[in-house]
Amino acid sequence: MKSLCFALACSAVLATTALAETASTLPSTAKQLTRAEIVSLYDNKPYVWTHPAGDKGTGTTMYVAKSQTIGGTYDVGGNSGEWEGKVTWKGDQYCFRTRAKGQKKYSPTTCNLVYLDGTTAYEVNPRTKAVNSVNTPAK
Repeated sequence: MKSLCFALACSAVLATTALAETASTLPSTAKQLTRAEIVSLYDNKPYVWTHPAGDKGTGTTMYVAKSQTIGGTYDVGGNSGEWEGKVTWKGDQYCFRTRAKGQKKYSPTTCNLVYLDGTTAYEVNPRTKAVNSVNTPAK
């Protein structure tokens, strides 16, 4: 059960608690980022995430470009813990698969476009244009 909840939580990825109520809409001022801009934005910088739709999960994340890995913490539906994942790219789409730390099986790969508005990053499903995650720099 914990693995299933975690896989569902991570397939949406990253976002900020403070913006959870309004994060489901991409601001008109948000700019779509290229792969190079995403790497520069996320590499070795901790972020706080919230999923504005679906599981309403929250947590932290950090992407490490050198190893193409991500990891952090999650709190989804009463389950919490640490997670880890691997990053790949599909053009300018940031793709990842995740698992609860210590588990063997990864979630299916999820690919998102990343938009930036101020210091807030929005991960958006490229097909549906739904905001999957809203991420703000951790303090």
